[in-house]
Amino acid sequence: MDFDEGLKEDGLDCWSGEWIRVRWRDGAPLLRKSFEIGKPVVSATLRVTALGVCEARINGDKVGEDHLLPGWTDYRKRVYFHRYDVAASLRQGENVLGGLVAPGWFAGFFGPFGDKGYYGHDAWFSCVLEIEYADGSGETIRTDPSWRGTESGPVVRSDLLMGETYDARLELPGWDAPGFDDGEWVPVALIDENERLPETVQPYPGTPVRTVAELPAQSVSEPHPGTYIFDLGQNMVGVVRLRVDVPAGTEVVLRHGEMLKADGSLYTENLRTAKAVDRYIAKGGGEEVWQPSFTFHGFRYVELSGLPSEPGTDAVTGVVWMSALEETATFQCSDEKVNRLFSNIQWGFRGNYLDVPTDCPQRDERLGWTGDTQIFMKSATFLADVRAFFDKWLQDLHDAQRADGAYPDIAPSLGRLGHGHSAWADAGIVCPYMLWRTYGEIRFAERWWSEMCRYMDFLFTEGNIHNGSDAQSYGDWLSVESETPNEFIGHAYRLYDCRLMKEMAAALGKEDEVRRFAGLEEQARTLFIEKFVDAAGHLAVKTQTAYALVVAMELLEGEPLSLAAADLAENVRRNNGYLTTGFVGVGYLCPALSKCGHHNLAVQLLLNEDYPSWLYEVNNGATTIWERWNSWSHENGFGDVSMNSFNHYAFGAVCEWMFESLAGIKAGSPGFRTLEVSPGLTDRFDFVEASFESPQGRISIHWKKTASGFEIELETPVEARVKVASGEGQVARGGQWQVERGKWRVSVVDGECDIAAINEGNP
Repeated sequence: MDFDEGLKEDGLDCWSGEWIRVRWRDGAPLLRKSFEIGKPVVSATLRVTALGVCEARINGDKVGEDHLLPGWTDYRKRVYFHRYDVAASLRQGENVLGGLVAPGWFAGFFGPFGDKGYYGHDAWFSCVLEIEYADGSGETIRTDPSWRGTESGPVVRSDLLMGETYDARLELPGWDAPGFDDGEWVPVALIDENERLPETVQPYPGTPVRTVAELPAQSVSEPHPGTYIFDLGQNMVGVVRLRVDVPAGTEVVLRHGEMLKADGSLYTENLRTAKAVDRYIAKGGGEEVWQPSFTFHGFRYVELSGLPSEPGTDAVTGVVWMSALEETATFQCSDEKVNRLFSNIQWGFRGNYLDVPTDCPQRDERLGWTGDTQIFMKSATFLADVRAFFDKWLQDLHDAQRADGAYPDIAPSLGRLGHGHSAWADAGIVCPYMLWRTYGEIRFAERWWSEMCRYMDFLFTEGNIHNGSDAQSYGDWLSVESETPNEFIGHAYRLYDCRLMKEMAAALGKEDEVRRFAGLEEQARTLFIEKFVDAAGHLAVKTQTAYALVVAMELLEGEPLSLAAADLAENVRRNNGYLTTGFVGVGYLCPALSKCGHHNLAVQLLLNEDYPSWLYEVNNGATTIWERWNSWSHENGFGDVSMNSFNHYAFGAVCEWMFESLAGIKAGSPGFRTLEVSPGLTDRFDFVEASFESPQGRISIHWKKTASGFEIELETPVEARVKVASGEGQVARGGQWQVERGKWRVSVVDGECDIAAINEGNP
């Protein structure tokens, strides 16, 4: 194996642990190593990894709080290890280091094609424990042939999609602690050197998956005799903590689903081949508490069967897992349905940011789709500090980049899907750019600059599938009776990418590259105009998505841009004030309308309650964002069963507009070193308030209607440019200021504006 600088920085020249297992598939076999400590310990560091998912244990306790270690990567190229300070867990005398390993992404089912064992056919565990003693000596305990294992642990089956089966009768108390007799255990097997090993083993750069919340059951029903449905009140991602007191041998079956059918039974057809079934076989003798360790599900409802009597609501608790990101945003307004929408966006984000940014967390897919990721990217940077998370995922993306520069449709790689599809592959440019703009850290572009340039070369290669007449794309996925040609989307993103690369090149001080991308931008714009702008200056493609891309991305200048803005507004009005966009257009639509002076139309889109709209989902009971605008309705029931996720965050990209254009919090320069404040005042709300923990400190804004106008309170940690505009974009009289950091109050009375500092002691 090769080992990168990250490993050396961690104090290791190479990974010294062997890859071990016992010959037992689909569950989680037990592995252990006993060793002696005879002198005081100064420090001890455990580094643990797996080809699969694993858990490490020392002297009877789980090491760390993380789940699904070491995370999902293209295991052929790299695998990560997690490090833990375990000095406090060691003792004088006998100690035991233990491990469990399950198939996970490496050897289990994943993806929509029935793949199992895509990377390998057996799960493998590896770890290195380095101990430093008070006398200056040291010792290393690693996975090697001296470890022993058993083929009969309690986790008899485990799979990310299919679920986990746990037979408590097979528990071996104390197996991971001193004093246990492992004489009947078998020697471990070592990985065959002929098997393809990861090219790189390195420290985990991301945000580990942890428990972030617990949801008690809100109610329990019995739609059919002996079948009990628990409602957690919230579509979530994670596992169930089961609490039962039943006779030995009782098998409790847990099925998971996002919705209920009309008869109150569990709806699981949209899971496709993912069974999402956990089973617990009781050992008897009193109350038993269990939750799975090596699977996860997306669900709101849990069906229990096999119980000898009716359970109480405390039998089921939802244990929420996600990459444990620091959340950074709050939003609240006078419309409770919009507040529910914001909560739905948050929960969709939480459920799909689990080691990689997945499209959905419940069915047989759960893939790191690049299009969904780049569309939601700016919203994600408002909702949480995602820097470490994307340090990891951008590596996944570049591990899957093709030799000709094309970025993949998904990352980590799944060989069946494609590369270079417009609005999907462009994540390689858009994501580093958005991270730079939010956090002021150009390192995201600097790290991948040569690869990003290679992608740009691909975009300007004659006949590539991104921009030609036969351009390949998923299009404006799930748009409403409005098809934007793939070729248009490809040319729009190529032009947009040129501008983003030009800006990043300037930030990196690459003047030659600035000139290069400025030239490519003009070349791309000229061709865009030739293909898609008619003699009168109007777009030839007359969809909301086409207009929104042009306006929000600033693809045109002068009169053609003004015409696109006017045509966008007219298109929305012609559709009775409703959207027709799919995944590609949804994030740009409201920002484009507000940007070009049609803020009231954007507000109307947000507040619409009939199909297709965001609040239509809310009115129909959504607690996350749906994949389809009409995934379910009272009139028609469920939508397309084959593609019908109820936790799909892409349409939640309206979140960026809620912060930037409705609340009015927008970066004036990279990293929020300066602030643009332009609240979207409208009498459709009594108040709007939002906060964001920016890299410079907390930004908050609260605006409300008054008897004679509006009042705005702003707290800014940096210099801010404040602009108060009407619903149609005109700056109010006296409504533009440059202010220093601090707290400010703006009064808007009969179109006249005034601003004053708020004294710290007199709020």
